[in-house]
Amino acid sequence: MIEFFINRPKFAMVLSIVMTLAGFLTLAKMPVSLYPSVSPPTILITANFPGADHNTIRDTVASVLEQEINGVEDMIYMDTKSANDGTYIGRVTFDIGTDPDRAQSLVQNRVNKAMPKLPGIVSQLGVTVQKSSPSMLVSVSLYSPNDTYDDVFLSNYMTLNIMDQLLRVQGVGELKLLGQKDYSMRVWIDNEKMAGFGIDHTEVSNAVAAQNATISAGKIGESPNPEGTTFQYTIKTKGRLQNVEEFEEIVVRVMDDGSDIRLKDIARIEMGSKAYYAQASWSDKPSPLLIAYQGPGANAIQVANEVKAKMAEMSESFPEDVEYDIAFDSTTFITASMDEVYKTLFEALFLVAIITYLFLQNWRATIIPLIAIPVSLVATFLVFQAMGIDINTISMFGLILAIGIVVDAAIVVIENVERLMHEEHLPSKEATSKAMKEVTAPLIASALVLMAVFVPVSLAPGMVGILYAQFGVAIVASTVLSTVVALTLTPALCAILMEVKPLATKGPLGWFNKFVDGLRNQYGSLVNFLGRRLWLTMTVFAVLIAYIGYLGKTMPTGFIPEEDKGNFIVDVSLPEASTLERTIEQVNEMTRQIEDIPGVARVVSASGFSMLKGALATNSAMLIVSLDDWSERKEPELSIQSILMQTRGVLANNREIKGLALTTPAIPGMGNASGLSIVLQDTLGRSTESLAPVLQKFSMELMARPEIAYAFSTYTANVPQLYLDIDYQRAMKLGIEPTAINSTLSTMFGKKYVNDFTKFGKNYQVNIMSDGEFRDDETDLNTLYVTNKRGELIRFASFADFKPAIGADVSARYNLYNSTQLMAAAAPGYSSGDAIKAVQEVADSLPDGYKIDWTGQTYQEIKTGGGIIFLFGLAVLFTYLFLVAQYESWLTPFAIMLCVPTALFGALFLVHMMGGTLNIYTQIGLVLMIGMAARNAILIVEFAKVLREERGFTILNSAIEAAKLRMRAVLMTAFAFILGVIPLMIASGAGSASRNVMGQTVFGGMLSATIIGCIFVPVFYLMFQRLRERFGATTEQAEKADAERLVKGESNV
Repeated sequence: MIEFFINRPKFAMVLSIVMTLAGFLTLAKMPVSLYPSVSPPTILITANFPGADHNTIRDTVASVLEQEINGVEDMIYMDTKSANDGTYIGRVTFDIGTDPDRAQSLVQNRVNKAMPKLPGIVSQLGVTVQKSSPSMLVSVSLYSPNDTYDDVFLSNYMTLNIMDQLLRVQGVGELKLLGQKDYSMRVWIDNEKMAGFGIDHTEVSNAVAAQNATISAGKIGESPNPEGTTFQYTIKTKGRLQNVEEFEEIVVRVMDDGSDIRLKDIARIEMGSKAYYAQASWSDKPSPLLIAYQGPGANAIQVANEVKAKMAEMSESFPEDVEYDIAFDSTTFITASMDEVYKTLFEALFLVAIITYLFLQNWRATIIPLIAIPVSLVATFLVFQAMGIDINTISMFGLILAIGIVVDAAIVVIENVERLMHEEHLPSKEATSKAMKEVTAPLIASALVLMAVFVPVSLAPGMVGILYAQFGVAIVASTVLSTVVALTLTPALCAILMEVKPLATKGPLGWFNKFVDGLRNQYGSLVNFLGRRLWLTMTVFAVLIAYIGYLGKTMPTGFIPEEDKGNFIVDVSLPEASTLERTIEQVNEMTRQIEDIPGVARVVSASGFSMLKGALATNSAMLIVSLDDWSERKEPELSIQSILMQTRGVLANNREIKGLALTTPAIPGMGNASGLSIVLQDTLGRSTESLAPVLQKFSMELMARPEIAYAFSTYTANVPQLYLDIDYQRAMKLGIEPTAINSTLSTMFGKKYVNDFTKFGKNYQVNIMSDGEFRDDETDLNTLYVTNKRGELIRFASFADFKPAIGADVSARYNLYNSTQLMAAAAPGYSSGDAIKAVQEVADSLPDGYKIDWTGQTYQEIKTGGGIIFLFGLAVLFTYLFLVAQYESWLTPFAIMLCVPTALFGALFLVHMMGGTLNIYTQIGLVLMIGMAARNAILIVEFAKVLREERGFTILNSAIEAAKLRMRAVLMTAFAFILGVIPLMIASGAGSASRNVMGQTVFGGMLSATIIGCIFVPVFYLMFQRLRERFGATTEQAEKADAERLVKGESNV
């Protein structure tokens, strides 16, 4: 078959051209993302219970829903938050790989079963079940520079005019609006006026419901009708009201004298907001924040560009004094990171070209691998598409490292052709034909070895399996394709382009050739020396293995390196019970201070929401700080760490505020922020407040550990509250029903949803509540009245009074237990693995009935950490089994496999010296080193076997000659790979932390496998070949040659 391509080179060229063109066409339409989809699907459940406190919501809503949802198929954990603002938020997290649509359907079915058990108002308002998308793409802020419009107008303008159009942009999966203030017809009741007329809230709500109703009035003349009826008319009448004026004219009561009391006589009516819990801001301007999420399989960069283009188009019709800003753009990091990856790709290609020319010293020969590399890499995108893999950091890492691998195959062919042309003076075509007979088997074996390494680890479940699969497909596909090219295009080009050209004897190239020749002779002598002193070789190897074990045991573990993503999060809180207005004022001041820090581009905020609590809270706020482009922040003082420290200084100098400045997780969807996510649980069902002293003691003990930089929780049980002490006995003596008391409280101090009205083609709520001046102080209880059985209005203060109290403002539950969450971070010099161990040790001393659990990225780190030894063992086992099948021997593969520890030694040693951790990228690099070390060894062992079994060399001489013969090819392929990863090691800018770790791992591993491993391989071959032949596994040619040497009196050693 190979002769076919040598004789028909144009056929080989056409085959490669077709592969390349198809790859380019595929590349043009492939989706681009930062990481593959590895975050666990999360289903979000939301409900509202207006006026209820967190304990009431926990007992009547959270527990009901949780009991039904718990144990849903593929669920890994469930956490819920019940807040004093009447909101319930539940998150059900499923195992990685679960279909999000199926997960949503499963949860929805469980929620539907629970609906009849929920309080009536909660069911009436509805329980929402939706997928939570982890891929936040871009955010848009809409603001009024001159404050012409308030945040209610801006929020509804965005809802009515912008969101629907953006949802139609292909690739947008979901839109969320922070600071959303949907219109609502607010009926603000004047308690004193209402009492003066002898009216209570029930009469008001009944009047609104009756006169703001949808009426189906029927028809005049509809069949059946009297004979002769010739026309039919639809009856139209006034139904739902549409504006403030119409609501003001609602008749609440008609008096005996014929006069009436209208709604405007006892209430202030305005088109306000459905809720006033939170407010988003751009800089210090009120501004709703619209977040667009990427849909599955979409091209992040393309979608973001289309969203920005659509916003630019719509902005032309904005009202005067309304502007927008792209407040956050995740594709900035993706674009910058991928640009750096592409830059690294070309740098690696350039360095490979240099090393190839240095060894071949022939431009004609150098051109051949430079043609083979892009053909193999570009054609790999065809495999990506077939396997459902997009262009992301992991898959592109695989392609960068594949440069040094795919060039191997071409170099092996070219080097062997050139050697035969020099040594045997054959023309290029004949030399190519003979060379291919010698190298075809090693080429195929080398490709299959990498398959044997990555196929088993790619089948691992969960996130690790997905990451390994993405990386493995890139490596294996490009390697297999490079082997195809090496067996088709490369021999065809060799036969055409190769010519005999003497190696340089003078100048830099001449010096290099003399150095390599001298090195080859010394290498042969060293192999001869060690081959005669096996005890020394095995002693050194045993020390090496022991040191690898030491490094593996003592090296700190990690998950994924933290990256400078060009933004970070600040979560702040004011003194407990602070109003939203006070929070906004402080946040605006802090925003101005942070924006003055060099390197900060802009700050957007959401006051009234705590990211760490995961719930609405009027005394909390979240800020998203976007930084200048990486190209403008090259100085150390403009690094994200420096800006974080300055931001923390702003927090420390503000006596009103406490908070944390945190980077976001490297992989979206793995929690809210970087660091450790710890859940403290009460398994005995005590009160929410009982967690407080345990949490305080636990946090203090964590802070005392040197591995922990900080341990922070937003939980507090000291929120000032008012306890309304109701004397029900006295109330009933006054003829007041408890239901009337409860209804009055929930309407006047809470909020009563009556029905809907229609405006701008959408339905909005009508809500009744006491006006602000009647609920801003505990003395306002005197303005509240309730109707007794006799129709008399009784002042609330006559049977109830307020008492000061303290308690929690949020009830959190995790897997059905009362809980609270802590954020912790590893101290400088310690890894996340060290910090996890420290937390577990402190948790062992928790009081009875309390325990910890893990969530978010920490959960995944712990889950994946335990299986890495098994995965390595599986990769080694599959590689060994393949080699057994390849060589039809149980012993010969050991000569190859024992080279693997030399690569692991170099990889671990360099990562350790650079202060790295044993994280996901290190692990992927180590798995790759198993295959690369084996590939190096195969080139030597394969030729040693041929020399021994086919040409009759002694075992020692076959090992020495194979080592010398293949040294130049091994050095060329190894250093092509090593130089190809240098750009990864020295990378800077967006995404550089991951590239640095990966580069260090494979650079150290390949360097060690080349320098140390190539010394051991011939000796290992010598040992195991002797062992094989001792059991009778030898060839006829070898036996004949041994017999002839004995006759001549020569040694067979």
